[in-house]
Amino acid sequence: MVIVDSYLATAAVASGLLRDPSLASRWDDPSALDGFAVSGLAGHLAGNVSNVESFLDAPPLPEVEPTDVVRYYLDGSDPDTPVDDPIKLRIRSRASQRALIGPLALAEEFDAALSRLAPRLAGLDPSLNVPMFGRFVLPLDQCLIWGMLEFVVHIDDLSVSLEVPAPAIPEEAADLVVVALARIALGRRGLPPVLRALSRRERATDLATAF
Repeated sequence: MVIVDSYLATAAVASGLLRDPSLASRWDDPSALDGFAVSGLAGHLAGNVSNVESFLDAPPLPEVEPTDVVRYYLDGSDPDTPVDDPIKLRIRSRASQRALIGPLALAEEFDAALSRLAPRLAGLDPSLNVPMFGRFVLPLDQCLIWGMLEFVVHIDDLSVSLEVPAPAIPEEAADLVVVALARIALGRRGLPPVLRALSRRERATDLATAF
């Protein structure tokens, strides 16, 4: 399954960044992501694989209609809410708790989770309905695009925070993530700002981001 391979390859990129020597030296510094210390941002990035594990172990949500990754973000929390929004506070708290073990143990825990998840994903149907956070249901392939999007966005956040070059993202994953981000941005901002941001820099004046 191409999406599984792309997800795992992107996770391997995240693993490399979590083992960058600069992470330990900047562990307690503020990150490039508002409200997160570098440690919390690393914890948030590292939680991606364990989240997918927990989704696969969660009980079904038969009353919830399956959706796709774009609707997941559009129907979820509003990115324009303040940094002290309760949902954002919970996300940061979980990430900080995960990071309490320190940078080396966090990287090792991430790699161990990835080694458990990889063979498990290989045998699953891409249309398998996956419950996420007790609120959403996405087919497995859409869930893994969600995971790739989270990886790619936060790999960039963490590399900027560490002032290291952004690592290369696998081409298939980059394609899937860019398409998803463009569709989320279209749903949030409408066509004109997204179209102009992608095609006409002289008219790209309005906000056209997914988040």
